[in-house]
Amino acid sequence: MAQPPESYTILRNKLSALALRLRLSDTLLFASRSLWLGTLLFALILLVGRFTPIPNLRLWALVPLVAWVVVVLGYLLFRPLPLPRVARRVDHTLDLRSRLATALELHDTRIEGEMSDLQQNDAASAARQVKAGQLPLRFDRNVMLAGMVPLALGLSLLFVPNPQDAVLAEQEQVEQAVEDVIEDLETLREEIANEETLSPEERAELEQRIAELQEELRQDMQNREEALAELSQAEAELQQQLDPQTDAREAALEQMARNLEQMSGQQPSQNPDLEEAARNLEELSEALENMSEEERQQLAEELSRQAAQMAAGDPQTAQDLSDAAQSLREGNTQQAGESLQDAAQSAREAQEDIARQEALEESLSELQNGRNEIAQAGREQQSAQQQGQQGQEGQQGQQQAGEGQQGQGQQQGQQEQQDGGGTDSQNLGQGQSDAQTDVNPDGSSGGQSQGQQEGDTIYRPFNPSGEGERDFIQGQLGEDGQIQREEGNSDLPGVNNPSLVPYEEVFPEYSESAGEALDRGYIPPHLKDYVREYFSQLEPGSE
Repeated sequence: MAQPPESYTILRNKLSALALRLRLSDTLLFASRSLWLGTLLFALILLVGRFTPIPNLRLWALVPLVAWVVVVLGYLLFRPLPLPRVARRVDHTLDLRSRLATALELHDTRIEGEMSDLQQNDAASAARQVKAGQLPLRFDRNVMLAGMVPLALGLSLLFVPNPQDAVLAEQEQVEQAVEDVIEDLETLREEIANEETLSPEERAELEQRIAELQEELRQDMQNREEALAELSQAEAELQQQLDPQTDAREAALEQMARNLEQMSGQQPSQNPDLEEAARNLEELSEALENMSEEERQQLAEELSRQAAQMAAGDPQTAQDLSDAAQSLREGNTQQAGESLQDAAQSAREAQEDIARQEALEESLSELQNGRNEIAQAGREQQSAQQQGQQGQEGQQGQQQAGEGQQGQGQQQGQQEQQDGGGTDSQNLGQGQSDAQTDVNPDGSSGGQSQGQQEGDTIYRPFNPSGEGERDFIQGQLGEDGQIQREEGNSDLPGVNNPSLVPYEEVFPEYSESAGEALDRGYIPPHLKDYVREYFSQLEPGSE
């Protein structure tokens, strides 16, 4: 008797549907029994993150939970569950006395006969009556509840402020500061590559050192101490190449240049050109033959005086000038001219040396600024919070003390104004005073408090911009037809002194010069802060 194919088809389709139910039940049981592992790792990562700074802590904490979900989904989708196993489990769960499993086995072994057909029909009939809901969904309640404990702990840690967040924020700011320093070093390296005053060997050496420093900083982006140590080491290496006599040498050469400008009938400039000074020396050497003996002797005295002034700052140029003066006294104009030519060459060499030293100082200043920026990165906010707490704690005491100091200060100010010539002072808590006294050649003095006020004047006997304006005193016609002049009488307020100029006119010039010196010169950071604060207090209209 042939086996009806529809019986096996019905059985197979029914078992496939029941397999989905069993797969879901198995997955729920697996998930409930493995949940504790994901939640425990979740809580442990968050707990460790409260003692050790871990970037992206919340994302790392979610990794175990995400991994657990992926494993559970993989268990649901890819765990093998063949039909014979499904049949045996359904038989066992619903107490079908192995009907379904036996029918599948008879079909797979191709056993034919009336008994086999009857068994197949009976199994198909039993399968039709089975519903998926009759198979229970299993899960381990106790283990699942135990796994919820670390989950609750981890969730609470997510919402409790983490002290390591401040450390991570500081590291982030340090990293940003290091990146800024690397960019600044790249700009400096490009400037050095275009610096014509440096020799090719010097440019290559500086460029290589800056490139090495950039690479070292990239390897320690978040390590403040390592970055500071590397910058300090590079700074120390460049410091060894600095000549401590450069400033004195430059000052001596600039003074010589002013004297040469004055000798040639020009107005001395504030920032003379050393190349122009060298040309003046060459022109002076060529003009010796056309000078009279008296002019030569006067020039010898002037050169001797200049050599004495330059002896400490630039001994080589001073020696050349001294040799030229001695040759002029002996009447040897040819030797004097050669000595002046040597002095011009020494001035040019000194100019190149000064330019090299300025390039080194600029590099040092850039390293210094970078070191200061990295050192301060992330600490401003912490300092502000500490100051805010201290301010809240001592606010009441400061108010009481301030009232007493204010009354005392008013009494002292009134007494000083009655005495005349006193200066007002204010305790800033930093050992600084805003009182300033301007003294002019006429002997007058005045106290100023908290910076210069608009309309004040300042004594400046040297005008770097060129010649000053000529004063014209208008006279009156007397009875005899002669012009009468009375010097010192003026209807205008203030002092008739051409060296007194409005303060607000000269302040920008001096402030700009100081700013350039801070940017290009090698000055310790704490001194830079003092200079900036000094000029901020001197700014016109500051209070």
